[in-house]
Amino acid sequence: MTSHLLPPDRRDDRWSYRQAGVFGALAAIVIAVMVMFPPQRLLGSVFGPPVAPSAVSRADAFGSSGEVRLLLKLPDERFDFPVENAPARPGAMYQWVKAADSGAVTQYAALGSGTVTSPPNPGFYHLAVTENGSRTILGDLTVAVMVPFNAKVGPSLNGYRIGTYTAEHTRGGAKAPPQGFVEVWPGDADLWVTQHLQLADFLTHDGQQRWPRYVALDRRILDKVELVLEQLGGRYRPMLVDVHSGFRTPLYNMRVPRAASDSRHQYGDAVDLALDADGDGRVSYFDILAIARAVDIVEERHPELVGGMGVYGNRGNAPYVHIDVRGERKRWRG
Repeated sequence: MTSHLLPPDRRDDRWSYRQAGVFGALAAIVIAVMVMFPPQRLLGSVFGPPVAPSAVSRADAFGSSGEVRLLLKLPDERFDFPVENAPARPGAMYQWVKAADSGAVTQYAALGSGTVTSPPNPGFYHLAVTENGSRTILGDLTVAVMVPFNAKVGPSLNGYRIGTYTAEHTRGGAKAPPQGFVEVWPGDADLWVTQHLQLADFLTHDGQQRWPRYVALDRRILDKVELVLEQLGGRYRPMLVDVHSGFRTPLYNMRVPRAASDSRHQYGDAVDLALDADGDGRVSYFDILAIARAVDIVEERHPELVGGMGVYGNRGNAPYVHIDVRGERKRWRG
């Protein structure tokens, strides 16, 4: 029997060529449509205008360290809240909510270019932004509305004994008193104002038991401390910070041995702190010297944070370092 090879069936080839031609034509049509009608325009025409990204705080809102989580404002103060691309959000609205439970405390108002008005009452708040039916609470940045300084009657504020500032009884030359005081209730003390610092770190150690208590605080000292900790490696390993002294009322400052009569602590722009800089499990004078070197480096890189520094502990006392942002360089040992 003789076998015959059948000629190849060319219909399969013709069908493949036809498929390729059809798919090529479809691809050309899709490309043309995308060029003429970009996806955002095409979707917008079907589903309405494109939805803007959720509102977020700008990167520069957290200080040079990127770790400051607190803004300090007076009641009904107009200011630019650092919302990313605020001018590009023409229809956005804002309202203030309590930081503790997100309960609304104000009506909605137009966000505009980012200029907002702080709440009228002292407390801690977050900004809520609503646009295109979506609501975002910017919980990474807390606004502390302070009690104005002029609410202090004599030496006291709402029964909390503060004392008298130099400028209240001296004409000319004296440093202006703080603009206001942060009102602190027991539930507020644990608020993290930076990555490493809590509001409780700045309460005066005066033994007063009544609440609320009050704190003068300067955002710059928060930033400076975090930059010093970053220089010591605090961003890459756990670091416990022991704040010996934050804010001191003038009344309490009079009782602190060897304290300057017009100490920077009274203005909320100074801290005394200690920490285990080398990670050996204890705080020694060598740790304090390491902090001092870090302060010098930070001030060289950030002249807007320059200030005083005092190193303590070489006379048998517990080691710590004083840091402030007085605006001029000053150094001493205690």
